[in-house]
Amino acid sequence: MQRRSSRRAACAALLACVATTLAVPAAQAAVDYPAAGPVLSGPRVVLAFLPLVDPPPVAAQTDLELASEPPLAFVPVLDRLEARPELALGLSSAVQGQYDRTQALVDITQGTRVSLSGYHPKRPGPLVFVRTGRGSLFQGWLDIAARADGAPAELRPGQLSALVPGGTGYVGVRDRDQLEAIAAADRAGRIGVVTIGSPDDVAARAQALSRRRRLVVVGLPAGFAGDTALDRLIAARAPDELLIVMQSPPDRRSPQLLPTGIAGLGAPGRLASSTTHLSGIVAGIDVLPTVLDHLRVAIPKNVKGQAISVERGSSDAAGLRSLADRLRVVLPRRLPALWGALAAWLALLLGASLAADRRGVRWALRVGALAILWIPAVLLLTAMLRPARGLELVLVAAFAYMLAMLTDRFVRWPRGPIVPAAVAVAGFSIDLAFGSPLIIRSLLGPNPLFGSRFYGLGNELEATLPALLLIGLAAFLCGSGRSRRAVWIVCVSGLVLGLIAGAGRLGADVGGVITIAGGVAVMALLLLPGGVTRRALVLAVLTPILGLALLAAVDLLSGGNSHFTRTVLRADGSGALWDIVKRRYELAWRQTHRGFTPAAVVIALLAIAVAIKHRGRMLAGVNGDPAWLAGLAGVAGLGIAGTLFNDSGPILLLFAVFLGACAVAYLRGAPLTADADNR
Repeated sequence: MQRRSSRRAACAALLACVATTLAVPAAQAAVDYPAAGPVLSGPRVVLAFLPLVDPPPVAAQTDLELASEPPLAFVPVLDRLEARPELALGLSSAVQGQYDRTQALVDITQGTRVSLSGYHPKRPGPLVFVRTGRGSLFQGWLDIAARADGAPAELRPGQLSALVPGGTGYVGVRDRDQLEAIAAADRAGRIGVVTIGSPDDVAARAQALSRRRRLVVVGLPAGFAGDTALDRLIAARAPDELLIVMQSPPDRRSPQLLPTGIAGLGAPGRLASSTTHLSGIVAGIDVLPTVLDHLRVAIPKNVKGQAISVERGSSDAAGLRSLADRLRVVLPRRLPALWGALAAWLALLLGASLAADRRGVRWALRVGALAILWIPAVLLLTAMLRPARGLELVLVAAFAYMLAMLTDRFVRWPRGPIVPAAVAVAGFSIDLAFGSPLIIRSLLGPNPLFGSRFYGLGNELEATLPALLLIGLAAFLCGSGRSRRAVWIVCVSGLVLGLIAGAGRLGADVGGVITIAGGVAVMALLLLPGGVTRRALVLAVLTPILGLALLAAVDLLSGGNSHFTRTVLRADGSGALWDIVKRRYELAWRQTHRGFTPAAVVIALLAIAVAIKHRGRMLAGVNGDPAWLAGLAGVAGLGIAGTLFNDSGPILLLFAVFLGACAVAYLRGAPLTADADNR
């Protein structure tokens, strides 16, 4: 009896093991090929992430492996997307400011973004993908949400999934960290339906899930398996399905432009959006409004991204590579170009002192100062030429000093600054009219690679152009004294530059309007023939407000659709306007704590104080000319106004004071008379 009982128990145990073994695949199949829920009709979206290489399993990753960064890693993925003519091509700006892989994916779910410096802590904490039955959640999501609440913007991580009717689903490949699933997470960090399986059937699982979910996020495999899955997704795409394919944000620290292809927006061509106004470049935050627009879901007002469209014609992957290559070198070459020009100035001063003593030093002061004033215009030329690094640094200094010597030779002192100022203001204005193709490639332009500004004028040019204008006006009006004519010339010139800088279809820099108004108001006040009156002072204080009102009218009438229009003019009530102002000042305040900025600001303010105290000695060469005094005061005024009313804080003050110091150096380099030279 005991033997029979033992045999029966053994058989029962064996049958239980067999049943369990058979049940596991069945359960896995139920998860990997979810059939729950009705089959949907109408528009759908598949958002697929294609990695350059499959990352090693999470446990096998080391700091050394994560630190290895092959240069221009986006190129192979762009090539693979280009090989599929059904896709419209572009590059997607991953984040604003410093790059972080997790933040890039979170920004997609928010539809708006701020730089990492606007968060505390600066970088997002780790997120761990955890399966929960048929769905999943991210451990650490509450920290992501709390971090967003403290940022100077209205950020809602997981907003995309929360707005999609019926929620979203995620399809992934085994042995991955599944971080791409962030794009499918809702406000609580949860994903309703998840299927994780083999690379071979990822497309089939995505197609099955897309019949029951309006939005499906897919983590494709890399290499040949990824290309095969992508081809299957393209072939199976329904007429009302939008397919967005983006390179998976890589685990790196360098800024990224992610290759992106879209099918379902019309004929293939180049991607574009109103966020960037730059053909071939879109932003990660544009994904949310693009998805919601396709699904016919209302887009919340806190969303700053704009729906992606397609410019018909050639996708021109080669042009995208060329643009991305140039954008990657803008920031690394910016300071070396300036240091090279300053080093050349020092060498010129020393050489001229040896060759011609005081006369040579004064000549070197004039030429060096003019060379610095010529640099902005020269940078448009090198942006057109796009030379190699070493050659560009040499060309910047060589062209600037050659033009400075010609200016000093043929334009009588102290009117030399008129020429570089006029050329720079005219050159940049013309380029803005054509969509700023050279400005974004110049070493002084806004760098779209960092996602803060994609066209128009950046912080550097916001201070540089009006400072050049005021210095040029001072040189032009020198000797004419205080007069209403001089005031009108300054005001009209400032008005024109303000419209160019602020208009949504040109500079699109509302902060620049306030900066320019501040500098112009100071210069105009000091040129009034009767001195500063109470009425003139009130008008000067109101000038920035009047400038913004005029800009608003121009922007609305011209349909500029700038950031100013979308955020300020369409703000929902005074509370929303106050939030915008508050956030700008929070960002500006945080800028003052970065690196050597506090020390630089102190030096700049001391320089202004010294110039005020010793203004007579500073302007001795021009006998204290009112135009030069007013112009230099205006340069200081625009720097202070820009610092007080711009979210970039003291950067504008530093640029303005530097250019003002160059103008003073030019004045101190007054040519010696023959009698003075003989003494």
